[in-house]
Amino acid sequence: MDKIKVLQFPIANMLGGKTQYVMQNWKHIDRTRFQFDFMTVSKSLDFADELLSQGCKIHYISCRAEEDEKRFAEDVKKALLTGYDAIHLHTGFWQSFTAEEIAMRMGIKSVILHSHNTGIGIADDSSRENATKWHERQKKKFSCDMATHFLACSTAAADWLYGPQIPREKITILKNAVDVDRYSFNPEVRNEYRRKLGLEDKFVIGHVGRFEYQKNHEFLIDVFEKISKKISNAELILIGTGSEYDKIVEKVTSLGLSSRVRFLGKRDDVANLFQAMDIFVLPSFFEGLAIVLVEAQTSGLKSLTSHAAFPEFSIPENTISLALDIDIWQTKILDIAHNGYKRKSKKNEVIAAGFSIQEQVRVLEEIYEFGEYRCEQ
Repeated sequence: MDKIKVLQFPIANMLGGKTQYVMQNWKHIDRTRFQFDFMTVSKSLDFADELLSQGCKIHYISCRAEEDEKRFAEDVKKALLTGYDAIHLHTGFWQSFTAEEIAMRMGIKSVILHSHNTGIGIADDSSRENATKWHERQKKKFSCDMATHFLACSTAAADWLYGPQIPREKITILKNAVDVDRYSFNPEVRNEYRRKLGLEDKFVIGHVGRFEYQKNHEFLIDVFEKISKKISNAELILIGTGSEYDKIVEKVTSLGLSSRVRFLGKRDDVANLFQAMDIFVLPSFFEGLAIVLVEAQTSGLKSLTSHAAFPEFSIPENTISLALDIDIWQTKILDIAHNGYKRKSKKNEVIAAGFSIQEQVRVLEEIYEFGEYRCEQ
């Protein structure tokens, strides 16, 4: 039997949330039945050789639709003409419907839209406001006949992308799930990584996320500056890359914190780095449903989030939602540092809540396999 071929768009070299989500699904999906190929607007992918060795195709799109719609459309058509049963389109906000419209006109069996966020991560206030207004105008034009399936990582993400145009019963909430065994608390790995990183006697505050406006790194550095004066052995580890990386490095340097803030860059051992942390922080301006927060909860970490990042699923004793106020965050971190907590795996709670990657991939397989569904108002 021929494999069901699914084209995933977009993925990016930065390995942010959407790309990480796609790659986790590819890792766990039944490859005897399904084949993933990928489209990207990145000029290159550091992990391209790995994908190619697994029999995947990578289609490089020369521009974004908003930059040159005609050229973008030609690239997308060329990719789709190589033959696909489904195209899975991952998005955070509306700019255009070009890819959706092309796929529908070409008769792709399953045109799957997937909402991954609840806001727009543009740092400049004016540009972000304009993009938000455009998104809202586009959303009003969006209709049920522009795709066959509608997915979202949370109800808030569904509301943000689809609005009232898509009946709620037609939207599937597909949870941002994790490999629970990989992220489950492991004292041996914790000790090994703390030794490796020279963190044995440190109180380690950790953050995983792209260096972009959405993740609010500036606020985090301001909080840590205060913490550093109260906890002599506190260190902050930051994992990720992004357009604001240099800006945050400069801020850390200007505050004299370079010896206490570690920039670890893009890593493939994030699960082990979670083990080394004592507390996880996520002060985002917005989130759809942050995979990193599910990962942190699985590993038993006390986790602080902004109200906007607080997930639909949380483990109450481990996850605390706070207003974006520096003094409030400082007080809570000091409280955890001074009182401590008994860390243990929350694997069973995460599985019970439906956030096991194996369970969610089975749902996705059904969507790919039974693609004849059409949304009708």
